[in-house]
Amino acid sequence: MHTANLQSVKMMNIQLVLEKMIEIRETTRIELSQLTTLNKATISSIVQELVSRHFVLETDKTVKTAGRSANVIILNKNAGRIFSMELLPKELYAIITNLYGEILYEIRKPIVNPELNYYLTEIMKTIDELKQNTFDSIYGIIGIGVGVYGILSKDKKIKFTTFNSWKDVELKKIIEDYSGIKTYVENEANISALGEKISYPDFDSLVSLNIGTGVGVGIIIGNALYTGNDGYAGEFGHTIIVPNGKQCICGNKGCLERYTANDAVIERYFELTNETITLETFINKYKQADKYVIQVYQEFINYVSIAINNIAQTINPKAIIISNKIVEDIPESISLIKNGLRSKIMNLELLTTSKFKSKTNVLGLTHLLIQEFFNVSNFYSRN
Repeated sequence: MHTANLQSVKMMNIQLVLEKMIEIRETTRIELSQLTTLNKATISSIVQELVSRHFVLETDKTVKTAGRSANVIILNKNAGRIFSMELLPKELYAIITNLYGEILYEIRKPIVNPELNYYLTEIMKTIDELKQNTFDSIYGIIGIGVGVYGILSKDKKIKFTTFNSWKDVELKKIIEDYSGIKTYVENEANISALGEKISYPDFDSLVSLNIGTGVGVGIIIGNALYTGNDGYAGEFGHTIIVPNGKQCICGNKGCLERYTANDAVIERYFELTNETITLETFINKYKQADKYVIQVYQEFINYVSIAINNIAQTINPKAIIISNKIVEDIPESISLIKNGLRSKIMNLELLTTSKFKSKTNVLGLTHLLIQEFFNVSNFYSRN
């Protein structure tokens, strides 16, 4: 029993050191001792073990500490490589990163047919291309992360997506059987929240509101991802905002998604003008003061304000981070949304747009796989 307890303490100490190494990347044994409150002998033993496992590297660089020189050690960013993919209705985006989360290679591939068989073929081709462009590393490819726009069960089976043929798809197993690489599949809003957590390490609760193809919410509570009883938490786009409103693909009427998602905005403009435009054109027309675009934009801002209010009052997070092209590209959007929040009991510390923009999801996946590779529970990288 005593030996088991010692081993448990040792593992916790190793995790603590790794968390600090991931956070600061370059340090000395003396600084690690100060940051972790572990004694110098314990730090030296742990660092020696991490060096033997190629997680940490010794360098020739020295720094002065308390009148003496100390060797600098660094996290080995080339210990492994990570593949991360985001599956969009019209595009597949994939990257290779090192263990600093730095992007080494990326692919943007148009998807002409979102149905299952075609899309699976494109996923496999993408994995093959990523493998061909992977630089050497000690542990090779440590994992594949996949972000999906849809509802996943607790066991990560895809239960529903906007792609009609994607029902009860075991994507994790399919990719692992093909690639032989451990694969992580998660809802895009959840990985977005994990990506945002990197930027706001001091916030133990936050919500990532993704408005794009659909509307999803990723929820961090107590520094951990919250997915609900069945894994379906965060499907905020299917909350009803207009009773008996527009028909939604989920079966209900008046869902938030039908009034704020990208296609919904374009559809509303078409209703007013009988003209079909792209989202980019919509934003340009707004800047040109097109009266119909301004009307649609004001309606959009109103619905988003209501959504923010409902999220803040229900979950009470410290921060809500919005990922949406209209909000990001029209600078006054955040101020207008804030003006729509009039509750005297709301206590929201931060409402802003994503720092990562289009790469939030894939970097969130990288975050997860680094965490799993190093077997640490909490860390905050510099990305």
